[in-house]
Amino acid sequence: MILHVKGSNKAIRKLVESATRFYAEKLMGKRLTENLKITVNLKRNLLSKEGLEGSAVWEDDSYRPREFIVEIDSTVKVRNILLTLAHEMVHVKQWAKDEMYEYLNTIGMVRFKGEKVHLDSLEYWDQPWEIEAYGKQLGLFIRYCEYMNFEREDMKEDA
Repeated sequence: MILHVKGSNKAIRKLVESATRFYAEKLMGKRLTENLKITVNLKRNLLSKEGLEGSAVWEDDSYRPREFIVEIDSTVKVRNILLTLAHEMVHVKQWAKDEMYEYLNTIGMVRFKGEKVHLDSLEYWDQPWEIEAYGKQLGLFIRYCEYMNFEREDMKEDA
């Protein structure tokens, strides 16, 4: 995988790079992961400016995209950065494995796991790709923390 992590500080960039590689391999395996190009931009105040903690978009025009840009709000807690990254990496997997396809010539139409979905027919929380991403993000994060032997306070859930 060609991976570029930009923004924040060196320690956070290193952590995000490690987590991105871990999430990608868990979600897609080594073979597919080796063919991806991912840029992770850690941006200040993404949540307050754009109303989201993260986003993922594909960059190439391929039928099965291999180039992605992930943006994460760098002003949230480290735990939230890694959780959001896990969520966005699920979306990367969905595109890279051709589980999700956005029709460019039909605005608002998405194919997800073989079924065509009109975006305006579903609320955000009912979109199947979001259900999958939210469903997997915590498990990926916990597995990463176990892999890294993290027992850090900043990785624990707020009470």
